[in-house]
Amino acid sequence: MSETVVHRHFTLAQIDDLRDAAHSRDARYDSSLRDEVYVVLSTDLGTRVGETVPLTHQMFDLENGEVTLPAGIQKDYPVDGKSPKAATLRLDPYGHFGTVRLLRVYFKELEDDGHDYLFPSRQSDHMSTEAARDIVRRLAVEADVSPRRTDGQPADPSEAHPHAFRHSLANYMLADESTRLVDVRNRLRHRSITTTERVYEHFQRR
Repeated sequence: MSETVVHRHFTLAQIDDLRDAAHSRDARYDSSLRDEVYVVLSTDLGTRVGETVPLTHQMFDLENGEVTLPAGIQKDYPVDGKSPKAATLRLDPYGHFGTVRLLRVYFKELEDDGHDYLFPSRQSDHMSTEAARDIVRRLAVEADVSPRRTDGQPADPSEAHPHAFRHSLANYMLADESTRLVDVRNRLRHRSITTTERVYEHFQRR
């Protein structure tokens, strides 16, 4: 008998709390805007941590409110190891996050500092996936935000993980009666609708 996989997600109110926490941190250097952008993009796009950290501002078309994720940064399909095609996604289709406005401010900061990657690092071109995980955990602890678990058990802020943003988007989308499972599949870029059904069965309305 296979073990039930427990997924964690944040509510929209909790996402807002994490955004607020990004601007109240006592960091060695001002990373508040960067951290908020990480939270917003991870939730808005439903990107995996390995897809989020290598984003560059050239991938974004703010005039048309779109971002194109190249095949090279997307996760390979697990079955045959092939990469998916480049995907163009609308930014903030539900109008909750103010993504375009936030990015306009952030891109100006990046240009002033001469950075191409959205999440630069002092050690390499862009931050590592582990650095992103550390940011999310710190924000959750500082905001006292515990992700919701699909098994109904109580959670702790230390359980916060970047992948919870991807699950948060699916939960948010499926709360809308007009959203079809295929819409979630397309936004999250699953190869098969079967994957979407299996992963998000617990989020479905019926």
